[in-house]
Amino acid sequence: LKFSLPVTHGRWNFRCAMAMELLLSGASLAPAALRARHLDLMDQFASTDCLRAPAWWLCLLGVSTNYLMHGFIWNYPERFAALCQKAPLKSLGSHPVDVFASLEVVAKVAQGISIFSFLGSTGRAAAGQAIAAAPAWCWAACVALLAAGQALNVATYNAIGNAGVYYGFKLGRTVPWCYGFPFNTGLRHPQYLGVVLTLFGALPLVMHKELLQLGLPQLVLTWGSMYGIMSAMEQAGDNEKSS
Repeated sequence: LKFSLPVTHGRWNFRCAMAMELLLSGASLAPAALRARHLDLMDQFASTDCLRAPAWWLCLLGVSTNYLMHGFIWNYPERFAALCQKAPLKSLGSHPVDVFASLEVVAKVAQGISIFSFLGSTGRAAAGQAIAAAPAWCWAACVALLAAGQALNVATYNAIGNAGVYYGFKLGRTVPWCYGFPFNTGLRHPQYLGVVLTLFGALPLVMHKELLQLGLPQLVLTWGSMYGIMSAMEQAGDNEKSS
């Protein structure tokens, strides 16, 4: 998903926050790995064979388009703002932040279509079978991680609104400092972590030989890693008071 303004941290505090986010992200993969082990599918879970499949890379391209857009807007906000004054972007909103928010919806639809097409009818049937066969502990892990992830996501929106989430300070909108939840948890990018927890939390429910052969876990892992790349990119020009 999107950028979130952090609370003021010192340099050392930033490193601690990033380490904690990496630790939590890694831990959230444990239920999926455990489920793969129970199904005797660990070899496929850790395989890199999918990297030789053009369909896997095509799907990854569809998923990553959203983050390429984020990278462009973050690094070239003036150029993006100028484009927002012209058709067709002008029709999406009266301010670059509003246009960005509309483009985010389009990007999410593109991601969904990419995954749907990548799985195909066979993969979608396998996903249904895996979900139906998932034991109670998989559901419990999924619900817990999704709840935590979406709590961070929703709280970020409530705390800083669209202007904070969609790079408002780079696009000409004032974004007030927020010191409440979720920015008082010590997390650097709570919304990004929330998305990663959501992605990884869903994996235990779709552990199936067919899906592992397609490279779905590797795709989701790469998808989650994009948020780490985004965090590193944004750190170079973070809207943070110096301490």
